Amino acid sequence: MDIPDTVVLWCPLPPAINANWQRWERRTIAWMNSYSLDAEQREAGRLRGIVAGELAGRTIPGADDTAGAQFSTDSLMWLFAFDDAYCDEGRYSHDPASMAILAAEMGRTAETGHAVQSSPLALALADLRQRLTGLAGPVQIDRWVRAMKEYLSYQVWEAAFRSTGRVPTFDQYAVARIRSGSMEVCTMTLDIAAGYEVSAVELNRPMIRALSEMACALVGWDNDVASYFKEHERGDTRINLLDSIAHQYAIDPAQALPLAIAFRDVVLARFLQLSAEVTGLVAFHTRRYLDGLAAWIRGNLDWSANTARYRRAGSSTVAVSEVRTQPVWEGPLPPGIAWWWQPAAEDDCRNAQSPSNVLQNSDLEAPRKLPGR
Repeated sequence: MDIPDTVVLWCPLPPAINANWQRWERRTIAWMNSYSLDAEQREAGRLRGIVAGELAGRTIPGADDTAGAQFSTDSLMWLFAFDDAYCDEGRYSHDPASMAILAAEMGRTAETGHAVQSSPLALALADLRQRLTGLAGPVQIDRWVRAMKEYLSYQVWEAAFRSTGRVPTFDQYAVARIRSGSMEVCTMTLDIAAGYEVSAVELNRPMIRALSEMACALVGWDNDVASYFKEHERGDTRINLLDSIAHQYAIDPAQALPLAIAFRDVVLARFLQLSAEVTGLVAFHTRRYLDGLAAWIRGNLDWSANTARYRRAGSSTVAVSEVRTQPVWEGPLPPGIAWWWQPAAEDDCRNAQSPSNVLQNSDLEAPRKLPGR
């Protein structure tokens, strides 16, 4: 398997990092220790190498040092801890029945803030949910709970594929990555971390939903590239973008790599295009949310290049270039995500320009604050 030690990925979005990230990291390590999250891991000490505070700093670069920002950082640590303990190479990675039971229990904890079991991860999740009550409104809490339950359900989906040795089709995997990597949970903390609330009406508009899904999928696919060496060195998983493309087209992963990069590039190009089109058509808080999506796409890449989690032989597995050098994707778009290019989002943009649909609130006229600016 001739996969380069370092894969260069295109991303013209500007880098940024929050000045408070090291403080958040110290606090999240203390929080992790208070719930003994390391005790539930199959490899002691691994969680410390994640540096969740840096990832938070790069993905909420404009947030103040508030309880919401610390919640976002601790939530990231919980998601990494759960993934390592039970998913991918974790204890239930090939056991969909046990994963389904665990997902139901954790989902209930996310709903109520009360742990169904006494494991470290269950108690820590209950703490996160209880903290939300003082940080977020009912709509925000409901969005976070639903996103968490969707994430958990896709861990069952992955375990089902692993247990049978099957590889998802390209379309199946392209859709699954919107939720399987927990990115929807992370996007639902963007406004909570920064102390504002995105309108539910706007968040559900086709153009905003399309941008949300693209950002979630892009972060997941980029993680597939960054973690490919780690996943194959430590386990037998074939649930990632490279292997799904290789299986679909009957080629090896090294041949699938340039196709995977070209595919994520065309989605990133669409994200950039649609973001530019909608910027002047949505309320101020929605623009802040879209900036947060962009910060996640770039911030995840910069964090992936630094974290010990993905390093290979002492070097980064990914690097970032602001110049697009890969061939253009010429294959068909997976049907499950093709609507990102369909008229629904474009019509939404056009309808938003109609005088009858202009939002009548002061937020719309507020100056835009870009991440890290």
